[in-house]
Amino acid sequence: MFKGIARTKWLLIAAALVLALLCELLLFNGKALLTLGKEWTALPEPTVSDNMAEGKPAYVGFYELDREFRWLHLLAEVRSAQGQTVPTELTVYLSDEGHKEYYKAGSLSYTGEHDKGSYFRINSYGKIYGLRIQAEAPEAGSSVKLFCAEIDGSIPFRVSVPRICGIWVLLLLLYGLRPSSGLYDNRVWNRRPWGKAVCVLLLLLLELGTLFTLAKSSGSMVKIPEEPRWRHHQQYARLARALAEGKTWIDDETDAPALELLGQMENPYDYAARRALFQEKQLSAPWDTAYYNGHLYVYFGVVPVLLAYLPYHLLTGGDLPTWCLAAAAAFFVVLSAFLCMRAVVRRYFPKTPFPVYLLFCLLLGNATGVLYFALEPSFYLVPAYFALGLALCALALWLSAARRWALEQGAPLPAAEAEACCFREPSRGKRPGGIGLRILSGSLCAALVAGCRPQFLVFSALALPIFLPLIRRKRGAALLGRALLFTMPYLAVALPLMYYNAVRFASPFDFGANYNLTTNDMPHRGWNWARLPDGIWAYLLRTPDLRLQYPYFFPSATNPVYMGKTVAEPMFGGVLLICPFLWSLSGLGRARAALRGKRAWLLTLLPLGLSLIVLAADTEMAGILWRYTADFLALLYLPAAFVYLSLLENCGPRGRKRLLAFLLAAALLTLLSCLLISISSGSIQSRAPESYYRLKDLLSWG
Repeated sequence: MFKGIARTKWLLIAAALVLALLCELLLFNGKALLTLGKEWTALPEPTVSDNMAEGKPAYVGFYELDREFRWLHLLAEVRSAQGQTVPTELTVYLSDEGHKEYYKAGSLSYTGEHDKGSYFRINSYGKIYGLRIQAEAPEAGSSVKLFCAEIDGSIPFRVSVPRICGIWVLLLLLYGLRPSSGLYDNRVWNRRPWGKAVCVLLLLLLELGTLFTLAKSSGSMVKIPEEPRWRHHQQYARLARALAEGKTWIDDETDAPALELLGQMENPYDYAARRALFQEKQLSAPWDTAYYNGHLYVYFGVVPVLLAYLPYHLLTGGDLPTWCLAAAAAFFVVLSAFLCMRAVVRRYFPKTPFPVYLLFCLLLGNATGVLYFALEPSFYLVPAYFALGLALCALALWLSAARRWALEQGAPLPAAEAEACCFREPSRGKRPGGIGLRILSGSLCAALVAGCRPQFLVFSALALPIFLPLIRRKRGAALLGRALLFTMPYLAVALPLMYYNAVRFASPFDFGANYNLTTNDMPHRGWNWARLPDGIWAYLLRTPDLRLQYPYFFPSATNPVYMGKTVAEPMFGGVLLICPFLWSLSGLGRARAALRGKRAWLLTLLPLGLSLIVLAADTEMAGILWRYTADFLALLYLPAAFVYLSLLENCGPRGRKRLLAFLLAAALLTLLSCLLISISSGSIQSRAPESYYRLKDLLSWG
């Protein structure tokens, strides 16, 4: 019997490998199969009109062809004014039997260094009489050179071993995590507890490698140009140097001319006036930096500087590379997600299958902003990642304290047998300890959020539904002591921050955002409820722009109905539509009774309300920017997880299979969407085209 089981497993592994090979040949090398055995025919000498030196498009024309063909191999090279190979936008125009005049057949991004992207399928109306290709000029002083133009030949096979291995592993995972899989039985895992530890460790190592690889491959922020317009990306490093010298402002002698101009302005926060004045004087204006009383300040949270930049500067004398810290902070978010979901499962849903726990950790860690911006590790993300990681750590510690507190009060352990629980329960005779330390540590994490990104302070409100059911049962000095442990970290963090603010802006409650030099006149922006409908639509409900062309997700211009000054960047769609797992929130009504029974109903509803508050605050105070979705996504994923786990715990066998299938599909689609949006949203195509097209080879078919 055991030999038969072993033989079946090997057959499944082999079958998955065969399917991966077939996918590689039929899907990713489909063009090569369709053109197998053909030979290329060179096109006649083209007519080239190169106006790129003037910043205008260049044209390559093939006329009097009078032939029918389906495949075009074009090998060209576009160079910038500095002589570097750069991508361009190609537009193909045809004249054929159905169109005497030239018409646009299509357009695509192109670089000569990406050979696979040099083969195009031409779909004409019969014979082609003329072919004209337009190449956009990336900048004035560019040039184009054509090396090869041929038709109807055999496209070479390009077999990707990493892609085959990835598909193979994915197929094995899909089979292993199918709804009827025995891996959802916790008793299987609990017979070998080390297996769970190995799985978690492997996933964390994979996350660490992936985040650092994506961050470094982008090239966008790995080496920030030494140009004035990029100085705002170095302001955390500049603040570390200033603090080491005992200063709170970041300007130096190189900023003196700019500060002098700002001081002469009636309103230095007027973007149009500031831009005109600095252009007239041929100077670069400070950007995204607070200007107050003749100095420049960093209005972003100071905690990342105190925890990372300043120690690094004091130890080495240099500046901590922001891209490294952004990747490390992103991994901190993922690690915090594992801790937070573990605490949620142990406190409320002990019978959660271990694979479900892992999928939730990947979603909460990656789909709340980390993977969206993995290819753009800018300093803007550092305070947000620190804040999100600290907030999730705070929840994990508070939930762990609440669980131990409940056991201390004699609350019954879950009815499930110990071997059926996702994580082992302590023995009934053992008195739980460490409650005060967990409360203190959780509050410290939550308080430090104020010095990172204040929007995440709303997570502190979740302490109310976590501890309120326990406070009602406890009175006296012990309760007072734990209340002091909860509040002391907030005071310990608030007082230095208030002093820091008062020293800079003469007010303990002013973080400096209103003095920001940006497109908005922040002191006059104010709060206008008319902006809110645009924010709700863009952040939550807008349909994504999906195409069959790589990278499949494309940003769409935001056209507010608000008649006034606002900030609205292109967006990728509402998160309720592009994050399928959030559809679990539709089961809120069905899960209500079960969540009330677990005293988790308020903990499910409150994050939803808090997410709307954060969304409204971002819309009103800053505008509609894609990176601000990271401010509230975790507040949507947490209640969605509560609803899903409650439904999973109380459904029958058929409903359980449907829910498991939904989670697996939603997790894969969401993570893939995050990666594709990361490719599309950053500057990787222009600043690191080799990485952009390497990912295109990996993720595009044909």
